[in-house]
Amino acid sequence: MGAAAYIGRIGGLAMALGVGTAIATGHGIAAADDTSTAGTQTNTSDTKTADKTDPDPKTAETKESTDTDPAGSKGTEPAGSKDTEPKTGTTTQPADGVVVSAQTNTGSSTATKTPEPEPEKPAKPKKTARTAATTTTKTAKATTATTATDPAPADTKFAATTTSAVSSTVQPAASVAVFANALTMASQTAAPVPVPAVLRKPVTAVLKAVAGALDWALNNAANSPVQPVLSWTLLAFARREVDHLLTAINPRSAAATGGVATDTTSLALAATTLNPRPGFPYPGQQLSPSTSFVDWVTGNFAPNDTYNRFGIWGTDVGTMWDNGIPDDPTTPINEHQVLIAFGDTFGGANMTGTWRLNTLFRSSDTNLSDGMTIPAGQWLNGNMFGGSPLWGETYARQIILPERLPSGLPTGVTLIPTAGISVPTPGTKYGATQYLSFMSVKQWGAAGQWTTNYSAIAYSEDNGENWYISPKSVRTNFGGNAKFQQAALIRPGDGYVYSYGTPNGRQGSAYVSRVAEKDILDASKYEFYSKGSKGGIFGIGAYKAGWYKNDPSKATPVFGQEKGACGIGKPGNQVSEMSVQYNQTLGKYVVLHADQFNNIILRTSDSPEGTWSAPTVLMTQQNGGIYAPMLHPWSPSTVGTGTDLYWNLSLWSQYNVMLMKTDLTKL
Repeated sequence: MGAAAYIGRIGGLAMALGVGTAIATGHGIAAADDTSTAGTQTNTSDTKTADKTDPDPKTAETKESTDTDPAGSKGTEPAGSKDTEPKTGTTTQPADGVVVSAQTNTGSSTATKTPEPEPEKPAKPKKTARTAATTTTKTAKATTATTATDPAPADTKFAATTTSAVSSTVQPAASVAVFANALTMASQTAAPVPVPAVLRKPVTAVLKAVAGALDWALNNAANSPVQPVLSWTLLAFARREVDHLLTAINPRSAAATGGVATDTTSLALAATTLNPRPGFPYPGQQLSPSTSFVDWVTGNFAPNDTYNRFGIWGTDVGTMWDNGIPDDPTTPINEHQVLIAFGDTFGGANMTGTWRLNTLFRSSDTNLSDGMTIPAGQWLNGNMFGGSPLWGETYARQIILPERLPSGLPTGVTLIPTAGISVPTPGTKYGATQYLSFMSVKQWGAAGQWTTNYSAIAYSEDNGENWYISPKSVRTNFGGNAKFQQAALIRPGDGYVYSYGTPNGRQGSAYVSRVAEKDILDASKYEFYSKGSKGGIFGIGAYKAGWYKNDPSKATPVFGQEKGACGIGKPGNQVSEMSVQYNQTLGKYVVLHADQFNNIILRTSDSPEGTWSAPTVLMTQQNGGIYAPMLHPWSPSTVGTGTDLYWNLSLWSQYNVMLMKTDLTKL
């Protein structure tokens, strides 16, 4: 292809660069002219534009990575949490259950630089055989992609979002955590596809100039006043032109690195040529006497094709909860939804491509027997009920942003959601506030082991579109708070939110605390359940079973420590990813969790604190490695209309989330 093929791209890029940087940078670009050319070239080597074709960059630096070692081996000690006076309370069994939540973990990997999805059909992973694709459609939910970022007021929301997009997409390389048994995991490799050097020459100067402008914007965004909306818009347009140009030069390379191409013909082709589902498991496959695979929730294949629609090739966790917002029948979209939070999210195969620490989907699908449909996004129209919060028309954005962390808190290697819940809040825009517990991972260890900096709670008053972190909710990984680094949340209707916790990693037991709904963001207001202690000699230090305020050290395990000499070898002896809900059909609280053997365990109880039943194994470890069972709040058995229990499950070898079904009558 001759150089003439790029004239149109270069022309558009030059226009965006000339006009955009002149308006956006003003005096800054003049100051840059006084610096040496060598300095400009040095800065260019650190930008995402110059490194676009490298699938494994090592030099990119952002605000999100300032607290961590790029290899994921270091972390910063967090500040301590506050304590206040205790208070007492009692627990009553609720009439019905409302919301499900869960605990999570994911890995982190190499990041690439483009924050927008690639509509060109990318190379497929080579992990499994493929079967013919079948697409599930629900016309009531298939809205035209357009996002939910409200354009007003533009001076604050748009600028903040754009700044986040720039910083989030230049994540440093980091080691990937291992969640499944190493013997069961498929290899994860990705071969780089470099752009030929001869094709780089026509655009080298333009790329360097744009990279310099973007570097200026990135380096000043954190410490300077918010730039005008027009400035950021033009800079974003300039960056998009670079993406278009690189894709035109080598579309295959752009696909391999999560690059962006917005050619309408390619988009139309992608819409009609969905990749087939992986060969294992296949829809309807029975994986145990009680449990079967329904369909995939995420992945670059049917039914939701989350790569072409949201720029998500792979992700995990998928903790779910009811948003608590009633539907408005006068609007075309269903406002009553299930929100689904994911951990580390990648835009390319084998954990490559653009890396987001966390993302979120929404669904109003009530017929789960054929899968869970994710509607299209809503782009720049003020609608907060699309399939995902977006950074671009078909690109899901990160929801928990490092720049919104309370002062002094490190990001760590990643920020992973572990549980979500909705609480009624009269007077807010939609009458409900979403709360999302998350953990800051300090360092990944061996399989099933990692260390956290802290856990905290983010909140959103606009159905998960924008999230903020409460400083009072932070629990540092120290003392009694170390028992509550990962969470599962439930609001049974007795005025309390119950928060189950486990330590970092997968080798701990489960504990429970509770707090008045209005105080959910204040860690000092929580009460912790203890089974009591007989004390030492002559009963010195003994105390009764009950709830103890602001004293997490008194919390005792409610499940996850099997009794007997051989208890350590019994299923369910350890607790990892976890979710809890009240089940109307059973008339009991239900918890799902994985154990030390990667079995998926179900337990029941008459009250949040227990006594919890012995473990029932729903399914054993599967090829590829399974983890993170997350209950669906609208399961027929949960709402009392049937006996089926639906839940999400992550498969490590595919690094995607599956919807599962358990028939409770077969347990």
